[in-house]
Amino acid sequence: MASVNQRGIYPIVSMTDGTIQNLGWLELGGYRIGILAPGGAYFYYAHLDSYAPLTEGQQVHAGDLLGYMGDTGYSKTEGTTGRFPVHLHLGIYLTVNGREVSVNSYPALRLTEQWKVNAVYE
Repeated sequence: MASVNQRGIYPIVSMTDGTIQNLGWLELGGYRIGILAPGGAYFYYAHLDSYAPLTEGQQVHAGDLLGYMGDTGYSKTEGTTGRFPVHLHLGIYLTVNGREVSVNSYPALRLTEQWKVNAVYE
């Protein structure tokens, strides 16, 4: 969760190099981005407030700006906000024996913590 419950102020950056496979509104995920990494993992970033200028099929690199944290989703109506606090829903998925398997993202987030950007919002 965001320390300040305000959409559009926390930047979201890619955790991986890869190709943008999905970009746009999803009923539950709101504004979301799906990135396929070179090794086959799929990184899902959901509930964004807004996007950086990106397109499906575009290559991104770890650290590239994807957009800003928000509270979009849980509606068929594109642009719905305010149904839950501002946060990032991060999913990491692998295909194992033809099945999609969800990976616990916490260890990966702990590893990347050394590169986090500290900022003060007033």
